[in-house]
Amino acid sequence: MLALLVGCTNNSSSTPETICGTYTSGEAEFQKILAVDQNNQVYYADQKNDCFILGEVRQQKGDSYLISCQSSNYGDRIPDQEFTYDGKGFAITIQGERFEFEKIDDIPSVIGDVARYS
Repeated sequence: MLALLVGCTNNSSSTPETICGTYTSGEAEFQKILAVDQNNQVYYADQKNDCFILGEVRQQKGDSYLISCQSSNYGDRIPDQEFTYDGKGFAITIQGERFEFEKIDDIPSVIGDVARYS
């Protein structure tokens, strides 16, 4: 399995350093991984369901963020939504179910080839 690691930098045009990183929800085969890089890109991987979605995140105000992951291959599996980042993680809705994502690293880890994400 190939994992791409992308470092986060703190500059005004990038995602705030505090949200940049890798997050997980669930365990073992049910684990979902979400990475946010320094260019506001979101990489969502649900390997069990062979689902790899590319999106973006934008800071709205304070600790409020907007995630947008509309995908031609996956429809609105992750609908546009605001969430609150508490410095350790956040919760978002995926296919109508709420998932808590916990930060596991400050460096974004992309599972597999970036070209898989759409």
